[in-house]
Amino acid sequence: MGIDKGLFVTFEGIEGSGKSTQIKLLANFIKSKIKKKVFLTREPGGTKISEKIRKLVIHDLHSKSNSLTELFLLFAARAEHYDLIKNKLNKGYIVLCDRYVDSTIAYQHYNGNIKLEVINYIQKLIDKGHKPNLTFLLDINPSLGKKRMSKRNKKKDRFDKEPVNKMNKVRKAFKKIALLNKNRIVLIPNHLPKAVVQANIQKQLLRFLDK
Repeated sequence: MGIDKGLFVTFEGIEGSGKSTQIKLLANFIKSKIKKKVFLTREPGGTKISEKIRKLVIHDLHSKSNSLTELFLLFAARAEHYDLIKNKLNKGYIVLCDRYVDSTIAYQHYNGNIKLEVINYIQKLIDKGHKPNLTFLLDINPSLGKKRMSKRNKKKDRFDKEPVNKMNKVRKAFKKIALLNKNRIVLIPNHLPKAVVQANIQKQLLRFLDK
């Protein structure tokens, strides 16, 4: 298909699945081998306002917070963020985003009490139906994800503290989403060394670009 215009690529998966690591490696590959401009971003976050909302969602909310409060905060952050994403895409960037709407569906719908039609309606108000071109779902056993998180040199947030059984429910939700979006989502097993996983991601990206 070529990439004369921008390309929107998202990374999804449970906590500890290696999204941040693989995004950085792919960005280096794109810049050095494909010779395209790359923009790395994340959700919630990506802009000054969205990063402030991220802090609220990740550190200040708790498990007993109203589910609608969390949902509206996430979408407020995304509304700000999507304007930035759209701008970069219009300028021909390959945008690599750590989490996007699939995470909202996995956490707030399948593992929350928010109806899917509510999420889809608000999402369409923000992006007018523009979905990511390609999504990599990094799949990992929750126990291994927990082990990886324990080695992180950062303050633990409420998602880092989630029990394995909750992480497993989220993992199953992501797999359901992948089955419903086979044309967009590529499942990447991530229990292997990161170089092997990255080679698989690069292969899948090049295959997508050759369509």
